[in-house]
Amino acid sequence: MGKYKREFIWFLIEFPDNHKEWYCVSHVLREALFAERSVNQYWKNTMIGNYITVSISKYVNGRARLRVGKVTKIRILHHGSKDYHWTRNQFVTPDHLKNFSDAFNYLKHNYTWYNKLAIATSLYYWHNELLRSRNRQLKKKIRHFRYLLRKQIQK
Repeated sequence: MGKYKREFIWFLIEFPDNHKEWYCVSHVLREALFAERSVNQYWKNTMIGNYITVSISKYVNGRARLRVGKVTKIRILHHGSKDYHWTRNQFVTPDHLKNFSDAFNYLKHNYTWYNKLAIATSLYYWHNELLRSRNRQLKKKIRHFRYLLRKQIQK
C-alpha cells in the first residue's frame, strides 16, 4: 500500500431518488481495489454497477444513518473526505442482488434497526429496478424476434 498512500478512490453513488453524491472509499476497500488495479487494467469495471452501503449523515456517538447506493463512476484523487462521505466495506454485485434475502443478510451487518430498515428499503428499490431492466431487455429481444419473423413471412 506504500505508493498508494496519498491516493483516494472516490465513487459517484446514485441513490434510489436519483440523487448522486461523491463518496470516498473506506481504507480496507481501497487497499483491495488498489491490489485489483495492479493485476487488472479494467479494475474500475469490477465496481461500477455494484451496490454499496454508505453513510448519509454525520456520525454521532460512533453511529450514522446508512443507505445503499449504486456505484456509477470512479475517480482517484489525492484527498479524502473531511465529513461523513465515506463508504462502508460491504457491497453486493447485481448478480448477488438477484437473491434479495441473501444480499440483505450480507449488507445488514450488525447495524441498528433503523439502518437495517433503510438498507432493506434501498435494496428493495434496487432489486426491483434490476428485475425491471431485465424484463425490458427480454421484451426488446421478443420484439426483435417478432420483427424478424414477420420479415421472413413477408418474403
